[in-house]
Amino acid sequence: MLFSSSLRTGWITFPLEWVLAALVYRKIRKPVWYVARDDYWWGTWWTKPIKNALATLLVDWRNPSAVLKEAERVLEQGGVVGMYPEGTRNTDARALALGKTGVARLALASSAPVIPVGYAGPSIATVWDVIREFAFKRNAATLSFGRAVDLSACYGKQVTRELLYRATDDIMAAIGALCGKRPRLHEYSG
Repeated sequence: MLFSSSLRTGWITFPLEWVLAALVYRKIRKPVWYVARDDYWWGTWWTKPIKNALATLLVDWRNPSAVLKEAERVLEQGGVVGMYPEGTRNTDARALALGKTGVARLALASSAPVIPVGYAGPSIATVWDVIREFAFKRNAATLSFGRAVDLSACYGKQVTRELLYRATDDIMAAIGALCGKRPRLHEYSG
């Protein structure tokens, strides 16, 4: 199972990853492995030694496709992988960033179902934002889970740029519908 979610203004991964992982674990008793930058918090000196304890698959920017092979192994063993197809901070409150093709590549290689997750709530970038928005301001946030994105039209075909863009756009449209944001789509002939 492959979870795909949007990033709100700033990295909302601090609360979102933990909440999503707790919800999934409670339901199916499997940890969620997240794909994250290798300098995730304070640099590689901190992240690499504890990556397994954090259930994190680290992207080495010198060889970014290696993390997809690692994620594919997690899926083959019946695990769950969480990815953010925007891949970076999105400061636009009305639209999603253009999706990167990693989620589509992994889904097509593994045939794992892609479950879109939408976040609606305050922008969270730091631990202090979590405390301010949820403890002091008493704001609420919603995680919405959608049905698996139907990528059946993409399976069994030669993987091309256009196919990856089409699959990525389908995933981003599903996420956008869940979080109330317009997806930005790739330009391709088709």
